Amino acid sequence: MATARLDKNVVMGPVSLMPVSNKLQDRMNILREVIDSKKSLVRKVSDEMKQLIEEKAQLIIGELEAVWDETNQRLNKRKDEVNKKIDAINKQKTEMEKLFKDLSPTLPGFIDQIPEAIETVKREMNIDIPFLKLNWKVDELRESIHSLCYCEQKFVNFEEHIPIPLKWSCCDQGMRDNQLNCPCGIAIDSMNDRVYVADNSANRVQVFSGNGDWIKSIKDERMIKPENILILYNSVFVQCQQIIVKFNRSTLKIESSKFSDYFLSGICTDNTNVFVGEYSEMKLVVLTLELKEEKKIPLNTQFKQQDTRIKDISLARHEFYILLDETEYSIQAFSKQGMMTRWIIHEYMPDWSSYFCLDQQLNIIVSDRDSCKVKIFSNEGNIITQFGREGSDKEEFISVAGIAVDDLCSIVTVDWKCYNIIQTFSHH
Repeated sequence: MATARLDKNVVMGPVSLMPVSNKLQDRMNILREVIDSKKSLVRKVSDEMKQLIEEKAQLIIGELEAVWDETNQRLNKRKDEVNKKIDAINKQKTEMEKLFKDLSPTLPGFIDQIPEAIETVKREMNIDIPFLKLNWKVDELRESIHSLCYCEQKFVNFEEHIPIPLKWSCCDQGMRDNQLNCPCGIAIDSMNDRVYVADNSANRVQVFSGNGDWIKSIKDERMIKPENILILYNSVFVQCQQIIVKFNRSTLKIESSKFSDYFLSGICTDNTNVFVGEYSEMKLVVLTLELKEEKKIPLNTQFKQQDTRIKDISLARHEFYILLDETEYSIQAFSKQGMMTRWIIHEYMPDWSSYFCLDQQLNIIVSDRDSCKVKIFSNEGNIITQFGREGSDKEEFISVAGIAVDDLCSIVTVDWKCYNIIQTFSHH
């Protein structure tokens, strides 16, 4: 079969493109119409969405305004209720002040006369009445009167205290015997009539008699920055910056010591072991009376901050009392397993405190360096009273530090900056 070939020498004539151009134009017109239609649809949808959003926004704003109005009404109602309660409390306070002003001189004596009156009636009438129950009621009444006196002291005598004349004072600031240089902790040995003072900057413990006569300075190269003192049986334990030193209570000679890798703060006992606080580790170190470490108890508190520090510790009725330095100072209670059991003191807490102690009624007595006061709280954390003011005279503090309670329930304080004074106050 023959195949047709195009001769290279044959010249082709002009080709018409008009039909192709018309088709492209038609398609472009159709495309423009589609695009315009889509734009129109988008504008319509956008307008509808905008209108819907505005309506929804207005609805939400209306609901928020209604909630705001309701909240304001509740707040105002709550405010009125609180004001009424405050007025009622003030009224009760006024009535209580008047009651105790009228009755306080005679009521205790009257209560004390009731048992004698009961015996007189019983003897003269010669009848058998269950007076034992009545005596119980008298005891309950006496306790109630004591509680009322406690409340009256709390509300009326908030700033009052009963000072005892200064028993004795040290001589001056310095490094010689009978001088103090930044004293911190203090402990009372009533059995031997001695007072132990942790003489911090002098790296020693000063021992005085109950009358203020200097007895001895206990010095040792291991005793660096003593802060707290614990008396137990025939031993005295001194908590220093990173070491515990033990010396004999009778001979005043150092017997042993225990070094720590961490800074220490606070010391207490349950009469079987000695407990020492690790300042920044939030742990209690458990030591035997021979200063052998048994274990460590981590303190678990739900309020723990990153920079929480232990400042001082105490122990009573199977509960640790821990003075913590967080963003603010507080005293919290922990079980012997280290679990927080209750938040005791937060409100009215001193702004700068390193020491506290417990009295026989488990009231909490805190030294407040910042306000130059001693503050006394109940075991539930309610403030009972406070005393002290700034100064270097009797009943005054410059930077009150160590604090203790003796066997006569007197409060004994030492001042970190006022070197020549150790004060004793009565405490009821």
